[in-house]
This record gives sequence, C-alpha cells and structure tokens, in this order.
Amino acid sequence: MAKASLIRKALAVAVSGILLALFLGGSGRSMEAGDMSRIAALLKQLSADLGPFTYDEEEADRIFEEDEAHNGRIEAAGLSRDQWREGVDAAFRGYLATIPAAVISARLNEVLEKLDRLSGLSDEQKAEIRDVTREKIAEINLLRAEGEAYADAVRPYAGAIEAAFQTGLAADAE
Repeated sequence: MAKASLIRKALAVAVSGILLALFLGGSGRSMEAGDMSRIAALLKQLSADLGPFTYDEEEADRIFEEDEAHNGRIEAAGLSRDQWREGVDAAFRGYLATIPAAVISARLNEVLEKLDRLSGLSDEQKAEIRDVTREKIAEINLLRAEGEAYADAVRPYAGAIEAAFQTGLAADAE
C-alpha cells in the first residue's frame, strides 16, 4: 500500500507539472494582445536562460525573483510581480484553450492507455494512478474552459508558450 501511495504522489507531481495551480485567481483584468506579446516574449527569453517552467504561483514568484536578481527583464517590460503572475496565468490557461479538444483529448488518453500497459504494478496501483490521472484531466479541462477568455490573445504566441512550458500537449509537440 505504501508503494501505491508513493506512486500516486509521484504521478500527481508529474502530471501537475503541466498544470496551473487551481487556486490562482485572476483579478479579472482582461489580457490584451500587447500584454500577451510581452508575456510570451519574456517567457521565451526566460526559459532560454532558466529552462522550461512548471507553472504555479510559487514558480511565477521564483522566476520573478531570479529575473529581478539577474537581469530585471520582467520589471523592465513594465510588469509588477502581480501583473507577471496574472499574465503567466492567463498565458498558460489561454494556451491550453488554443489546443483543439480532439488533440488534447487524444494526448491525455494516451496517458491512460500507457498506464494499462505498465508492468510491475498491481491492478490496485493502476486503479489508484488512473484515478489521479482522471482528476488531473478534469483540472486541465477546467483550465481550458477558463482560458477561453484569453485564447484569442494567446493564439499568436502559443508556440512560444508551449516551448516555455514544454507540456507536450500541442498538436505539433513530440
């Protein structure tokens, strides 16, 4: 049973790497194309220096702090810490919304299919992992729905955002 719990935790961490934390709430500020252009450009620059991001509120703060200590590009682009957090949140949610439903569904179902082919796990362990995976899929779908408000602003920058987060969910990501 301890092994199943450890596997569940490891899977939750791995799957969460492609998700935003659900507790992030936006201020309701609308994200304009110019804002998204700045956010996408910064994500591209910063990921080139810092590596791909796993986004949550703490990660946005970490990136802001590292950039502030080194180059200060985020603030130089006219973004405060809160604006950065909101912008990255909108960018990621909007990015998820730009991925066609059929593509994202196929990608996420691949995870479930691969789970069934895993050896070395009991049926109980697989069932536990499958449950966590389904929860994460539901979270992704919620994030996609919330991201619809930003999808048009994000669409021209979806490739740069994918590169920064390296989710592997985009149609052309392999």
